[in-house]
Amino acid sequence: MHDIQMLYSAEKQIIEAMPAMIDQAQNPMLKQALEEHLVATKTHQERLDGIRQTLGIDENAVTNYSGILANLMGGTTCKGMEGIIDEGQKVMAENLSPEVMDAAIIGSNQKVEHFEIAAYGTVRSYAEQLGLMEIAALLQQTLDEEYAADKKLTSLAMTTVNQEAEMNH
Repeated sequence: MHDIQMLYSAEKQIIEAMPAMIDQAQNPMLKQALEEHLVATKTHQERLDGIRQTLGIDENAVTNYSGILANLMGGTTCKGMEGIIDEGQKVMAENLSPEVMDAAIIGSNQKVEHFEIAAYGTVRSYAEQLGLMEIAALLQQTLDEEYAADKKLTSLAMTTVNQEAEMNH
């Protein structure tokens, strides 16, 4: 329950933070990839909302159920994602050329993706272990989409964005 709520919090934070990255991105393919992933992220949040309803999860249930774990993890706000997003916002505040900024945006987004890949993989495994196969399948679907987003960002970085950043730093 706690991890599902943390994923929900993480997706919510991403939805709030991504428009600024989209606005700052200059490379048209990067801008498009980020816009597409923002749409996917909203779908991920909706999927998690359905899982939360199925399991009867709300913030009070998670805090009551998790007890000390909830207190250590910062209540029902995903502090890990909060830190990753804060770091990304600090990078975007730097005075960088547009090409270098695009490379930095990819790096920041890949940190988000890797966090999500680890978190979704863990929670999917928990769901499988608990015999919650429908929930595990939904989590796997999101996990597959996170892997695809990461792969797309890597491809953009390796084929164009990093080279442009190197030439214009």
